[in-house]
Amino acid sequence: MKAIWNKIRGWFRRKPPSAQQLRWRASKKLREGALTEAVRLLRRSLESEPANLEARVNLGVALYLQKRYSEALPHFQYVVAIDPDNSNALLNLAACHDALGHTDQALSILQETARRFPTLPDVHYNLALALAKSGRWNDALDELKKELQSNPGHLHALQLLRRLRSRSQ
Repeated sequence: MKAIWNKIRGWFRRKPPSAQQLRWRASKKLREGALTEAVRLLRRSLESEPANLEARVNLGVALYLQKRYSEALPHFQYVVAIDPDNSNALLNLAACHDALGHTDQALSILQETARRFPTLPDVHYNLALALAKSGRWNDALDELKKELQSNPGHLHALQLLRRLRSRSQ
């Protein structure tokens, strides 16, 4: 009986998890696909560290994966406003704009990101997708060639290249 009471007292004395611990747990939940739990943990983390950029990006990603694009968008905007060189946030910001139908904004962000970070994985592929959506087939082909120069085995880029080439024939 005494052991049970000691255990209960220990629970009451236990410190709540730190923001970092919450982010670690949330990252694990994201990898497992437990998006609702990841969002909950990341929101808790941001309560104590509202300016944490890693938590903001991860929360935006979790919300995006849940197709909650309008909720994800401000998290990426926040990160880019503070850290305009955060390429992960920039790509996700463009993806959110695209998902919300803001094609011109997505295209503008991707063009600037590709110009500033030409060796960033997937930047030329994502730009090619946006250009293709806009009907700019030749520009999309050019971007795909850039992506495939740095990543020749990029399966999705190769598939898009085949589709665009068959369209232009």
